[in-house]
Amino acid sequence: MGGRNSDKDLFGKRIRHNRPRYEAALERNDKASVPIRAVRARWLRKRIPKKIAFWMPMETGFVFGEAAACFVDGHFVATIMLAASFVDHWLTSGLAHRGYGNEAKRGLEATIKVAKKKKLVDPFLLDAVNKLRLIRNPFAHLKLTDSDYKIGSRAVQMREPPEVLLEKDAKEAIIAMYGVAMYAFGRNA
Repeated sequence: MGGRNSDKDLFGKRIRHNRPRYEAALERNDKASVPIRAVRARWLRKRIPKKIAFWMPMETGFVFGEAAACFVDGHFVATIMLAASFVDHWLTSGLAHRGYGNEAKRGLEATIKVAKKKKLVDPFLLDAVNKLRLIRNPFAHLKLTDSDYKIGSRAVQMREPPEVLLEKDAKEAIIAMYGVAMYAFGRNA
């Protein structure tokens, strides 16, 4: 059995293959989300440097690419986490190449402090990276106590829905990520 007749029943009639409901639901959701994803893709396209290539380890490259893809798809927490991870990879690598490997092993906060103290990266960019670190921390490390950077605390303080703040945070994360890739350690400055 099998072969060419496998799509027919015993009487030669074509067997209808019903599509699972989840496939139809995914397709409807995908079509409905195209306009908002297009807005995000246009926003991103305006901020991504054109005709620029970066050499980086594969893991760092995947983190870099997926941060942008998550942003377009509206996965803002993932965007923040991945952008912060990329920044951590890039700055850690940059410090290690300049002889500050021990300091770079102590985490992003220590990395920022060393880069600022040794004047290796523009302080404006490091301030953006530090803000990204602070916004990322409540997602990366459970904070049982109140923190000024927890999304709920910030939503109340800024009187904005958490979803709106997350999208703004994700945009800032993308900008910081590309800023670090372009300008940290004078690679493309």
